[in-house]
Amino acid sequence: MKRFVVAFGLTGIICLLIGVIWFIYGKITVKLNGSDMVTSTVYHEYQDLGVSVYRNDFLLNKDKYELTIDSNINKDVLGTYNETYHINYHGRIFKIGRTIKVIDDVIPEINTNVSKVVRDYCTKKDKDKIEYSVIDNYDGDITTNASMEEVDDNYVIKAVDSSNNESELKIPIELTEKPKDIFKLKDSSSIYVVKGSKYKDSGYTYTDGCGNKIDEDIKLEGNVDTSKNGTYKVSYTNSKGDKLVRTVTVYTPSVNNGGSNKNKVIYLTFDDGPGSYTSKVLNTLAKYNVKATFFVTHQFGGYVNLIKKEYEAGHSVGVHSYTHNWNIYKSVDAYLSDFNKMNEDILKYTGNYSKIFRFPGGSSNTVSRSYSKGVVKATASKMASLGYQYFDWDVDSSDAAGASRSRIYSNVVNGVKHCSKCIVLMHDIKANTVNELDNILKTLTSQGYKFGTLNINSPTVHHTIVN
Repeated sequence: MKRFVVAFGLTGIICLLIGVIWFIYGKITVKLNGSDMVTSTVYHEYQDLGVSVYRNDFLLNKDKYELTIDSNINKDVLGTYNETYHINYHGRIFKIGRTIKVIDDVIPEINTNVSKVVRDYCTKKDKDKIEYSVIDNYDGDITTNASMEEVDDNYVIKAVDSSNNESELKIPIELTEKPKDIFKLKDSSSIYVVKGSKYKDSGYTYTDGCGNKIDEDIKLEGNVDTSKNGTYKVSYTNSKGDKLVRTVTVYTPSVNNGGSNKNKVIYLTFDDGPGSYTSKVLNTLAKYNVKATFFVTHQFGGYVNLIKKEYEAGHSVGVHSYTHNWNIYKSVDAYLSDFNKMNEDILKYTGNYSKIFRFPGGSSNTVSRSYSKGVVKATASKMASLGYQYFDWDVDSSDAAGASRSRIYSNVVNGVKHCSKCIVLMHDIKANTVNELDNILKTLTSQGYKFGTLNINSPTVHHTIVN
């Protein structure tokens, strides 16, 4: 029995020693967590995956071994780096390595000033100009390397950075709404024709909203008999049923019936146009076969071409102002610059420069004092030396001050009874004047007055210059 115990004790000790040796010096295996080749985005902290250590296929706790890591990674620079894991397990050293690639996998950022581009339906021109910039997280500003092209109904901006990361941004192109067709009469819808004269209708224009002529047979109805006084209608109808109607009045002009006014000449003048009412003024003047003088401006650009119609109808055209802005009184040169610009318009539509003009506000205006002392006097002298003549007025309709129709009528009809040369101030941009002009002319023509137009040799009316 004693021998058995001794023998067992010795065997146990041997087994224990073998177990300890097996525990310490068993098979050690080191494995990388993850791949031996990994990537990390530039500027981002590299997240190390670590290793796992096994003894005889059993995972060891991290406190059972010592781990150190050698690495040359620079997260701020693209490149390929290495790291080595050193494992010390009870004096036994194991090594294993991993390759890390620091890469740029972020696409460039494209920024623009618009989210869409509006394109004019007619001109096919863009109303918006695209401005863009491209910023890359690694390369910085790479705008100059970007490209933009039109594809289908979009502008496509593309950018590629040095790591071949590509960005694409589409900006939609939106056409404006198709404009409606325009079917309208040429000239006025109301025309006055002297009995016995020839009449040729001005016709119509029919265009699409882009101004292109629409070729279509238009139905014409009505005729004008200039041998008989009366009101006639001429109409045009397109295939859509749109109808344009022009009223033509054939009349016998008023004749001077003599009397105390037979030798007095009235010079009707209209300032500040052409404007939206000017055509009606011309029609009313034509109705009574009266000629007038228009001191014109460029205030209403869409109507400036009516200067041609004024001139061709036998009226006189003079310069009023291009801008009708008071700052033309800053100096003589400022006035002349504005004056010459307007005279170029007159040349364009009449074939001649005008030699007559009217100061904005008249020569006696005091507003000019706020801009330059003595400027009107100096300008009047300069203009005279250049061969121009200015005209003020001795009958003021007061339409510029907002007078009613009845007051305008009274001011003109009564005013011409007392004037010497009868230069009448009115404005063809004032509705009350335009609407009362027929009554004024009906009265004045029936009273035997003659009418004239102003020119360089006409009798002048000059106010007293106060600046």
